[in-house]
Amino acid sequence: MNRITRAVSIGVAALALAACGADDTPDVTTSLPVTGTDGLAFEPDAFAVPVGEEVTVTLTSEPAVEHDLVIEEVGAAGAVGDEGHGDGDEHMMDDDHAMAEDDLHVAHANAGETVTATFTVDEPGTYQVYCSVPGHRQGGMEATLAVVDDA
Repeated sequence: MNRITRAVSIGVAALALAACGADDTPDVTTSLPVTGTDGLAFEPDAFAVPVGEEVTVTLTSEPAVEHDLVIEEVGAAGAVGDEGHGDGDEHMMDDDHAMAEDDLHVAHANAGETVTATFTVDEPGTYQVYCSVPGHRQGGMEATLAVVDDA
């Protein structure tokens, strides 16, 4: 085997090992730093939290656009402790912020702000997270929340 062939083989093997070891599953945590980007995305776009434990979310909206964080169809299994709202914002849910009755509004941050809120989900499962600001969800602003039972 010549040097070039060996170098290519080693490179391919290293890439294959890295791909096999890659784990896209987020770590289970009770502290979620989340950014709502001006490009209408959540960063990160996947979260994992323990079932039945209070979770603190810190929602930061990038400078140009307001965002909120809503957990879809959690129903009675979810509760908000301290709901986070941006300064001076009452954030009344109205016709502009479409949200189903079983959805849990956790936090709202005005453009350029950071807010902190807490929530708990008592049923394990996978839930959709979205931003209810008009046009944001339609623009792709969604994430996945895995609620896991570590027992």
